[in-house]
Amino acid sequence: MISLLKDWEGEVEIDGVKYESISDVSESTQNTLNPNTVIKLSSKTKRTLTERQSIVKSDDNGEQTITVRAYMTKHATPDFNFMAQWNNDIPMPMRTMRGEKIKETRGMVYMKLHGYGKATITCLCCGEELTNPISRHYGIGPVCLSKIGITRDIEDVSGIMEELQNITWEGWIIKSAILKEGEVEE
Repeated sequence: MISLLKDWEGEVEIDGVKYESISDVSESTQNTLNPNTVIKLSSKTKRTLTERQSIVKSDDNGEQTITVRAYMTKHATPDFNFMAQWNNDIPMPMRTMRGEKIKETRGMVYMKLHGYGKATITCLCCGEELTNPISRHYGIGPVCLSKIGITRDIEDVSGIMEELQNITWEGWIIKSAILKEGEVEE
């Protein structure tokens, strides 16, 4: 059991006996552990969430385009509760958005994003191929337009492009969920 804690950096308390570190626990004590043994761990220093996760202000100035995996556009489920835990269960409205990094940790990035439209054959919301030639002008199919709350006539390309700019989202993104990121290309 103690071998699972070999990398722990901090104090250890075993059945009321305190040790400065896990390496201070004698082998004889380790051999007497049983399922009823109470082990308490405490770090040497009190750190805030920000320090613990090494959040740093992003050095990237300016806007960038980001494309994420589909699960970042879905609400939390019992099997995957990331959205509920980190983003108040508010998923990204589109898989491809533009914006800026605000801060990041080793495994996540916090971004302030907005929607946009561009000519493409792949939907910026769901990633599926666009079959409607008009939808290809702004990059979103009619089903996805209604899901994100745009009710304009699908032939109103300039109106849709304008409304897409008004779609905003701010929150944490898992770095492994990022499929593509880069400078904004016009």
